[in-house]
Amino acid sequence: MHMTRQKNAVERRIDVLCEQWLRATEAPDVRAVIWRVPDNADRMMAAFFEAQAHPELAGTPDFFLRLSTPFETGFGYSRALKEDLRRRYLDSRDNMAEEGVAQDWLDAYRQQPDTAAGTLAQWASFATHHRERMRYFAAVLSPEQVASPAAFERWLDAALATPAPANVRLVLVDYASTRQWQPLVERHGSSVTVIDAPVDMFDIARDIAAQSGGAGPQTAFRQMLADVMTLLDKGSASQVVARGERAIALAQRADWPDQQVVVHMAVAGAYMKEQQFPEAIARYRTARERALDAERASHPAGLQLVMQTWFGEAGVWLVAGQPERAAAAYAEGAEVARRMPNAMFVIEGLRMAGFCLAQAGRREPARDYGLQALAAARDVPASDRPMTTLPLLLQDLLRLQDAPRTEKIERAAEQYRVAVESARDAAEMRAARLGADPTCLELERIEAELQGRYETAFANAARERERQIAGGDAFFRRVVAVGRDFLHPRWSGLPDIRHPLDKAIVEWSEPPQFAVLPDPEPLFTPESATVARAPAAEETVA
Repeated sequence: MHMTRQKNAVERRIDVLCEQWLRATEAPDVRAVIWRVPDNADRMMAAFFEAQAHPELAGTPDFFLRLSTPFETGFGYSRALKEDLRRRYLDSRDNMAEEGVAQDWLDAYRQQPDTAAGTLAQWASFATHHRERMRYFAAVLSPEQVASPAAFERWLDAALATPAPANVRLVLVDYASTRQWQPLVERHGSSVTVIDAPVDMFDIARDIAAQSGGAGPQTAFRQMLADVMTLLDKGSASQVVARGERAIALAQRADWPDQQVVVHMAVAGAYMKEQQFPEAIARYRTARERALDAERASHPAGLQLVMQTWFGEAGVWLVAGQPERAAAAYAEGAEVARRMPNAMFVIEGLRMAGFCLAQAGRREPARDYGLQALAAARDVPASDRPMTTLPLLLQDLLRLQDAPRTEKIERAAEQYRVAVESARDAAEMRAARLGADPTCLELERIEAELQGRYETAFANAARERERQIAGGDAFFRRVVAVGRDFLHPRWSGLPDIRHPLDKAIVEWSEPPQFAVLPDPEPLFTPESATVARAPAAEETVA
């Protein structure tokens, strides 16, 4: 007898999402659908959209196209979206031939205007041509970068104001905590509908644990841990403690010190959310005792767990307004990271120790910790350094050495941002005045002028930053030199500003007079990086 496989928790959620989508898109006047989801639901929504791309998994008759195209200007975004579909269509010719699908969509080669209306017209043409294979073309818009949120909203407004293509739906993902797209809903009434999606990942984890079956302590612990994490997100500290104690007792009986660490840190996090600082500190210290048990038992994650307890305790001290105790805990965590070894966490622990001491007004010990972190950066492969907190460390050292000069460097970046935004807004207004059917030549002129203004603004910012760097003392300029050696050759502080057209230095239209920088090596000598320990972390909690 054939038995139907029971669907797992993720598959069941996808089924629910399909049902919600079908109900929400029944009304013919719906132009856009906003999924409103918990903050932790990105992976679940990605799974839903991916499932619709596979006929054997899809639960809807619609074609979902996920578009992460960056948004710079409305006309540039429109052009990029149309090019994206055209490229995907042409790249899929072999697969289409295998499936017996004719490759005769002529709008793959025709030009629509670089406007929101032109983009929708292309999508509608595609959906009409393939109407035997789809009900709607559902464009999932999730730009990986948005240069101007206001301009992106204007593009969406323009898309929703165009004559409605019957076979196109715009799709956006909203978060329950921010409700970013609620103004869009209010502006466009019944043409925009909201789906409140029940896809909380903690609930799904609970269901997975419950469905895993079996018996014994592992199964029971998985369920308890899922409950703890759910309550950490939604419940009170007392609820987390009550559930956590049951999980800890089970882990103690099974001799799982690593799992005890996990639960104790979750409880500490619950106390932290409610600003019960002494209780949180005590839990992190209990977690560390269990982590040391795991290390003594040669658990592969033992040292990492010990480090996490130090960093967790440090965070509590910092939020509680005791930066010197926080510095001591961060430094201890850095020492554990050195034993692992993990240079990235060594850098972060020492950097934060210095940051905390700077908050306490202890400038010289803060700088010493910063120099120790700088020395640790040498152990990180060059390709990985930008992914560490090294840029923040360098900026901390610049600020410690010369705060007014560092503020001027930061201000130059802000002025550049404002100039870019002004140029972009002006370009958008010029493009809007061209009407519904601008020519490529007209838009190219606007874009060329926009890029010219970008380059001028960048040149002004770069020139001012180099002037400030050149006026700094030897220590200040050596820190910049490390940035240029370890990160990239034009590093000039944070915020990091890159050439707006990603040109190499030799291609810059107005390269600045780069500051002459001294050899940074003295920053790495023992004399310059004397260990300056903060007071030891107290064993009693004030």
